Amino acid sequence: MDAETGRILQRTLLGEAVELVEQVAVFVWNEERRYVAVNDAACELVGLRREDLIGIRVGEMSPDVDEAVAEARTLPFRHGTSSLERRDGESIPLEWVTAHTRVAGLPYYVSVVWRRVI
Repeated sequence: MDAETGRILQRTLLGEAVELVEQVAVFVWNEERRYVAVNDAACELVGLRREDLIGIRVGEMSPDVDEAVAEARTLPFRHGTSSLERRDGESIPLEWVTAHTRVAGLPYYVSVVWRRVI
């Protein structure tokens, strides 16, 4: 297998692994703080269908995250805690890590989010 074929295979495997990871939400968002891709666990966590979640502004469902988002945009990666206020009224404590990434050569951010054990 040549190097380019191996790279494509690895990206495919990573993409499927991220899409199907259990109980870990993955959100990809852009410079405008809008979600552009999410996995199934993200939809389950926030209680929205993928088509309803895509385009929502990062932090719309989490109070007081503007400072953390600003830091995540300037630091190579950022770890933190917050909470999610679902539209059904449930409040979920969260832990997360956000890092810079690139998709199709353009800058994006990826956030990996899970329920925090209190």
